[in-house]
Amino acid sequence: MKKLFYAIATMAIILSSCSKEPATNTSISGRFVASGADSVFLERISDKFDAAEPMGAVALKEDGSFGFDLAIAEEESPRFYRLTFAESSRPVTLVVAPGDQIKLESAGNVFLNYVVEGSEESALIAEFSHDYFTAADELANIAENQLAESGSNRKLERRAYDLAREAMLVQMRFVGSHQENLAAIYALRHRVAEQYIPQLDGQGISIVHYRSVLDGIKANYPTSPYIAVLERNIAESEAFARVLSDVKEVSYPDLELTDIYGKKHTLSAYDGKVVLLYFWSALNPMSNNLNADLKALYEEYHDKGFEIYQVSVDTDKESWIAAISQQNMPWPSFYTAGDARVVDLYNVNQIPTTYIISRKGDIKAVNENIADIKREVKRLI
Repeated sequence: MKKLFYAIATMAIILSSCSKEPATNTSISGRFVASGADSVFLERISDKFDAAEPMGAVALKEDGSFGFDLAIAEEESPRFYRLTFAESSRPVTLVVAPGDQIKLESAGNVFLNYVVEGSEESALIAEFSHDYFTAADELANIAENQLAESGSNRKLERRAYDLAREAMLVQMRFVGSHQENLAAIYALRHRVAEQYIPQLDGQGISIVHYRSVLDGIKANYPTSPYIAVLERNIAESEAFARVLSDVKEVSYPDLELTDIYGKKHTLSAYDGKVVLLYFWSALNPMSNNLNADLKALYEEYHDKGFEIYQVSVDTDKESWIAAISQQNMPWPSFYTAGDARVVDLYNVNQIPTTYIISRKGDIKAVNENIADIKREVKRLI
């Protein structure tokens, strides 16, 4: 237990920075009532998010109050810290800047109920955590119930999918609304929904979100060490995408899916043409942006032998139909009815995913942006 590694005291612990630069007084204090915890542990998260440095610990007083005093160099960029209470509970993550006087209050489960003052970034993290994990916790409970049951429970499966999608939407909306905040970095790093519903992998946070947050942090926190972390994350994703784009296969797996009118269409029916095999979701903003860009490309090259075989991974048929109607797409769209075998067949791990099939039947992964797709279509037409 952590008690063996920390000296527990009932008074505030003074944590001094090793820096010789002028330091400013910073504090983290609060009161946790009926939490079940008897001690609070403070840790500083490493700039690479791969370790946590113990900073100290205090025992909760009889009224549940606690306090930490820190001396942080005045010019130091804000950093991520966390408060932990027991091995089995989630930590409370904070962004601490020099001079912050952060106060927390909670009754009952600390993570689900805490509120924070004195740090805008930390308050944003609390807001995101509450909304995201409210859905994620219910999703985890459903998963446990399903493991305990024998056979399939369609109602629970549907509820699990809806909760996972809700959590992903919370995450994307938060990041999109707060891309200039360090709290967005915290939000980017969660993958709870995808862990429980693998077919949603790729429909949530993408490299586009990372780039947006990178631009926002550069503008708002130009000296932040997390800029380098985001740049590395983006570089790794781009390198993986380049590897995929160089993969070539001959003789693609055939598909037979239904259109909006229930009529079946095979992918092989387009043999002899240049085909964009395009996996998308009506709920994915990147997919819908790509739909708009593809209209001009389709109009330009359709008469020359270009086709689009668009595969929806949505399980909500109404959303799929509504998107097709609203966007007025000139090519047919096909529905998987939530059959994960279709996406597994083509190793779809993000949405959108695009492949180009040549007139000879050679298939190649292509980056899901209109410039790269157009370049491949022009080359093959």
